[in-house]
This record gives sequence, C-alpha cells and structure tokens, in this order.
Amino acid sequence: MTAYSGDQRSASAEIALDAAKIRKNNLLQEIYRDFYARILEEIPSSRFASVVELGSGGGFLRELAPEIVTSECVAVPGVERVVDACAIADSFAEGQLDAICAVNVLHHLPDAPGFLTGASHVLRCGGRIVLIEPWFTPIGQWFHRVIHHEAYVDDATYWGLVGEGRMTAANSRLPTSVFRDSEERFDREFPALRILKREPFHKWLYLVSGGLRLNTHVPRRLARTLVSLDRRVTSGNRLFGIFALIVLERI
Repeated sequence: MTAYSGDQRSASAEIALDAAKIRKNNLLQEIYRDFYARILEEIPSSRFASVVELGSGGGFLRELAPEIVTSECVAVPGVERVVDACAIADSFAEGQLDAICAVNVLHHLPDAPGFLTGASHVLRCGGRIVLIEPWFTPIGQWFHRVIHHEAYVDDATYWGLVGEGRMTAANSRLPTSVFRDSEERFDREFPALRILKREPFHKWLYLVSGGLRLNTHVPRRLARTLVSLDRRVTSGNRLFGIFALIVLERI
C-alpha cells in the first residue's frame, strides 16, 4: 500500500489484528484461499517468477506460494519489504518484476494513477497486475452502498478517496470507476497497460462470513463447501457479484 505517515506501531497492530480475524473466521479464511487461488491461476510460477504482493500483512498468500515477495506500507513481522504502492517505481528497477498482485488494496490508495504508472515501469513486457477488488455490479453494488462500512464516491471521474488513515480512507467504487467505467481515460493515461480481465464473482459469501467485523462461526467443512459451490455456479456473477478479479498486462 502507500507509505504510512501515522503511528507505525498502531498500523502494525491493526494489520496483525486483521490477520488474526481472518484466521479465526473459517469462512473468511476459505474466501481468502479462493482469492489467492484466483490470483495464482493468472500468474503461474513457470511464467511469472518474480512476483510482489502489496498489502501482505493481513493475509497469507506466501504460505500458498512461498516464492512471492511480501510487502506492506509499514514494517510488519513476517513481511519482507516496506513498499509505497503509489511510488512503486522507487522500490524496484525498470522491468524488474514479472507480476504484482494484491487483495483489497487499490481502493485504499490515495494515488491509484501513480500506482498504475509506476507498475507499468517496473513490470517487464508481458508482466501482469492481478487484483481482487470490490466491484459495483447492478445488484451487488448495494452491498457496498448499504451494508459495507467503507466509503465510496458515486462518480466514475473521481479517482480519489474519502477520509483519512491507512484503511479508513477508501473508495470502494474506485476499481469499477477505473477499470470499467473510464476505458477511454484508462487507455489515454496508461498506454503501456491493457485490461485482460474484469470478472465479477462472490455473490453472497462475504456477507455470510461477516467479514472482518463479525465472525459468523461457519464450520470449516461447510465453509469449504460454500466456497466450492460459489466457484462452480457462475450464473449471476455479473449481476450480483461484489468482488472482481482484475488482470492487467504490460504491453
């Protein structure tokens, strides 16, 4: 994520707390496993050897893919690097990376264009950005509008955030605004990137899990069954999905 100028200890403690919440919530943990599986399918290690994850502190992607370099906006135990996502070109050389991935990071970045511009420099040709982000589908968007706690701006031309703080500043509509509703602007501002995928998914699972705010205590076996079912039944994703898999390629 972006460099954090507030209390470093508080940010680190907050990240650790989020990680603990994910691990205690069976369904949420299985949802994250599904997130990571979707990401890894887009960047197989045989073709994408040098991969960096942004915002790694709360999750466990490296347990599934030990070769991936982890990073955070502050120093966190178990995370390898401190990286400012909005100035990622300051942390890596031109063409150094095969891929960049992140879960629920972009909609917290105060300078999303800065991240995309920097990523286009540090990725090799054919390299990829793979993101899991909130998505505003025709019906699924009401989860973000009515139920979810994060702020949003209902204006596709606004690529900024609402609020302040590492995680409290947000715009849950930002990924939809950038990658779906502003194609002309995207092509003009980021000519080195092209959008390969923007696939909505997860029609109801996150709501059932309770997210980071409420552990609904779904048994592990049932959690795995629910995630597997959601994967197999893709009808309705474009109408009801509340997240999306976004894949960009460096041209």
